[in-house]
Amino acid sequence: MANSITTKKHSASFKTALVTNANTVGILVTGSANTIVIDTVNCETYDRATIQIRNASDSGTPVFKVFGTLYNSEDIGETPLTTGMAADSRWVQIGDDISVGASSGAMKSISTTGLRFLCVIAKDSGSNAQTFPVGDCKVFLQGTI
Repeated sequence: MANSITTKKHSASFKTALVTNANTVGILVTGSANTIVIDTVNCETYDRATIQIRNASDSGTPVFKVFGTLYNSEDIGETPLTTGMAADSRWVQIGDDISVGASSGAMKSISTTGLRFLCVIAKDSGSNAQTFPVGDCKVFLQGTI
């Protein structure tokens, strides 16, 4: 699964990027497995990431997790683990779980200074299955050059 990244250079010293999932269909989020919502993003040249999640569904409460790593891309593989981010993984969860109830949303900002890669995964908190629209999770990166 690939991301869609729109980058802009606003000045000689400031740039931004907006990352969404590039799939053309929704992502099935179930209670039984973690699902990649935003694939691996290189954030080495950015200082801050803001993640916005919209849950327009009338049912289901997906739980989102942001993971990061300091390892090289060849050491972590192309995509993060989806089976629960095993304890021996090179990925580490950043911050707390983000639960997004039905017909609501959430926004979290994190410092990415010193962070090399991040990704966002989701899992339904119950036994529900929900087709999550790919455009309903966005990562906005900003940094100085």
